[in-house]
Amino acid sequence: MIDITTISTLLSTTSSKNVVGVGMELKPYELALLMLRALDNSEEYGYIVMGVVKLINNYEIAGLSPQFKNSAKEPISTALSLISVELEVEYDNININGKNVFVMKLKNSSKSLSINFIKDLGSQEAFVKNLVLACVNLQARKHYSDASEDERNDYIGDILAAIGYDIKDQTRRGSSSSGKGSGELDIFVSKDRLPFTVIEAMNLNSLSTNYINEHLDKIFLYDTSGNKFNVCLSYVKIADFNSFWERYSEHVTNHSYPAPLLSTDASIDDEYGYSELRIMKTSHSRSGRTVGLYHICVRIH
Repeated sequence: MIDITTISTLLSTTSSKNVVGVGMELKPYELALLMLRALDNSEEYGYIVMGVVKLINNYEIAGLSPQFKNSAKEPISTALSLISVELEVEYDNININGKNVFVMKLKNSSKSLSINFIKDLGSQEAFVKNLVLACVNLQARKHYSDASEDERNDYIGDILAAIGYDIKDQTRRGSSSSGKGSGELDIFVSKDRLPFTVIEAMNLNSLSTNYINEHLDKIFLYDTSGNKFNVCLSYVKIADFNSFWERYSEHVTNHSYPAPLLSTDASIDDEYGYSELRIMKTSHSRSGRTVGLYHICVRIH
């Protein structure tokens, strides 16, 4: 049970180590970081209070809508899944001085807590692993089983952004497939204000080869600088996922790309070993240099 008197007392000073007061933070990765901050102490419980403003000596209660609670369940569940240890948590609205705040009460763990992501932002391998981990977490979220491509992209982009990558979604950049004006990138990632990689995503209910070809070609049209690697990410909702993957692999191996195909590498799929998420890499010749394209297919249940 969340005790109003306890929360009021904690908010009366900024010196309490087991309370984190914020305005309104609901991005999963940022929530996970707040949870770790609230539990980085010797107290039995840590608290996150939303709807307050931190002052010099205390917290001012700004308040928020009671309906805020209705949108909190999914982000909290996702945030908990990003933490290395399973945590006990309860949350609810409480009213302090006539204003509503939202409180999360977390039970401290005797085990060491961490985030299940890699902070090596400059590494191609680390980025791919972080992307795969984001996809694994998306798979486990029932909210996204019938979601649109944009909603799934937002989830992936939010996690990558919270890790530290500079993310822009639906960016107007490069050439459209029709050659008329700029096309839209699904997720554009930059590092130190320079292009790092492009993620082109699609929802698939079958091996729609024309649709897949369009997205494969768009990656090279949108990537005007010639990144070292890019990603084609497919959210696949199909019963026989293994058969789909075999046909998809064969298709992308035989596709005629804007940048000629040099080789394919499926060994990375063996490294991860998932049955419901598959990955391979194709290498291409572009203006005298070799660039990579990762193909990630995520089964959506």
